[in-house]
Amino acid sequence: MSIDSSDRELSKTSLRVYLYLLTRNEPVGPREITRGLELSSPSVAYYHLKKLEELGLVKKDNNGYVAVPGLKIEGYILIGRKIVPRLILYSFMYLGLLVIEILGVVVNILRKTPPSIELITLIIFTLTTALLLLIEGIRSYKAIMT
Repeated sequence: MSIDSSDRELSKTSLRVYLYLLTRNEPVGPREITRGLELSSPSVAYYHLKKLEELGLVKKDNNGYVAVPGLKIEGYILIGRKIVPRLILYSFMYLGLLVIEILGVVVNILRKTPPSIELITLIIFTLTTALLLLIEGIRSYKAIMT
């Protein structure tokens, strides 16, 4: 199952409840979800749990509710029990490139040759791209979690 802008079955609150359950290592009840997500009442949490249960994303046992992994959220990747925006992973790739480019500058300095204007331009471009991807990834994460 996946969710994107065309899928209206899962509301933002239901998604928050699902993500909350997904990050937990134990079954959770509606009251704990209400406190953890600062929902207005346990009945709101229960409503969203039932909705998720109908979609097959949550299972109930004797101790509470647990998330069933499998929901694919566009633009995010699941690493263990954590959901990470892909933009953050892309920013780390650019930061890796930035390290290599800076090593190029160090090599030039050790050889007593000035770094080329192309290399300096590339470093500026790579740094800007990495920062923009990181900022947008963090914004994306905050938007889905609040």
